[in-house]
Amino acid sequence: MVDWHRFSPSDFEYDFERDELAHHGVTFGEAVECFFADFEIRRNKKYLDRHQLLGRSFGGRKLKIIFQLEPRKVVRIITGWPL
Repeated sequence: MVDWHRFSPSDFEYDFERDELAHHGVTFGEAVECFFADFEIRRNKKYLDRHQLLGRSFGGRKLKIIFQLEPRKVVRIITGWPL
């Protein structure tokens, strides 16, 4: 089990060719920023290997980010959208 309050990602992955974030008006930078601010993590109900991050970008924008946690604390961002 991950202690999300002490979690520090080592790197981020994202499929820029599919760019699901842009489809929802969110930048990759905003999605990454959410991991370094106050956030809440929930298990994804549909996909058990994914998580939901509810947080804010440094600019204060509320976002929901869907991600997978890969080995060595690599975060694979799937998609996200404004709340």
